[in-house]
Amino acid sequence: IGLKEILLGVTTSFIIFGLISLSYIIEGKAWGLSPAFRLPIIMIIIPFIIHTLTEKSKNTKLAYFSLVLLTSIGVTTILGITFIDLWFELLDHLGIEKYY
Repeated sequence: IGLKEILLGVTTSFIIFGLISLSYIIEGKAWGLSPAFRLPIIMIIIPFIIHTLTEKSKNTKLAYFSLVLLTSIGVTTILGITFIDLWFELLDHLGIEKYY
């Protein structure tokens, strides 16, 4: 894994995170524990399934995409563990109503 793959992995993580944030903004409300479920499923589990399906591909582009996804999963996991509290604060800052 080189610097290019790491940068693409970080970019992929931020794009997915941005799309999830946009979905919360569009909805305007969120279940209180939704980020604890939505973030890992969309940012870790689904990319891992795609990685598993494409890592042994004979197509070099798919194999490379699999490597970028694996890097993205690693970055997401590290950032997710470190900054999960900031996500809940971001929801408050954006004015997203939480319900339980």
